[in-house]
Amino acid sequence: MNLEKLLDELRFPNAVRDAVRKWIGGNEKQIGDILENAYDSDGLDFPLCGYESLTRLAAVTGLLLQKYGEYRSKGVSERIIFDTFRDVSLRADFFYRKTGRTGISEEDVIWFRHIMNVNIFKLGVLQFQPFQMLYLDEEIMGEPYMIFSRISRDILPEGAPVINCHIQRGTDLRAEAVGYSLKEAENFFAGYFPEIRFRGFLCYSWLLYPPMVERLPEDSNIRRFAGRFSVIGRCADAEQALENLFGEGKILYQDATSLQKMAMEAPELFGYACGFRKILC
Repeated sequence: MNLEKLLDELRFPNAVRDAVRKWIGGNEKQIGDILENAYDSDGLDFPLCGYESLTRLAAVTGLLLQKYGEYRSKGVSERIIFDTFRDVSLRADFFYRKTGRTGISEEDVIWFRHIMNVNIFKLGVLQFQPFQMLYLDEEIMGEPYMIFSRISRDILPEGAPVINCHIQRGTDLRAEAVGYSLKEAENFFAGYFPEIRFRGFLCYSWLLYPPMVERLPEDSNIRRFAGRFSVIGRCADAEQALENLFGEGKILYQDATSLQKMAMEAPELFGYACGFRKILC
């Protein structure tokens, strides 16, 4: 794997591609130290967060060259590797549309720790990672947050092995695409982690919040997606929903989507939920 092939596979716009190539080529003395210490932290305050946006993106791109070999050593196919890596392109594109600058945010750097740990895989339209059940309740958060059903801990004890499911911005949530993705994930994790008996799929997302879902039409892709999970916990924190709906800036009502209009008219319908889907086989 070399930089040019990686840039081809990431499918950056030409301007972004040129900026990343120029930065890496023009900072040969500096880049080694940046890459070596980029994620050197016991917490989430990674040194790479302290650099400017283009440096972050160039460094993450450089690190992907290393992580490619680690993914391949696990037997992961190139298709899955590059599908996984293109999350960098997706977030760089959103960052540009939001800020007008080339790069990625500090939050993006923190999120990419999953790639740096070789612990996330794009399978079909969804991202998945091996995970241990974590309840985002008062005990974990240090303040009242998500309320879980009484029986959830009996069904799914703290620390139980699950497959955490993530939905990228703009994901195709049509039923056939989601169904294929979940089935591919079942097969993938059974083959690559045969020593772990995963209980099922876990999903923390605003897309599962019942008051919002119940207002959607029966044929809504979001509603059909949410219907695949049993909601075991919820809270009224709408931050993730509003960021996804309005993260690119102010939107006029007449230009808004139906979901954006719902959020403008009834923001109390939006929140955050935890869903679980049992693996049947």
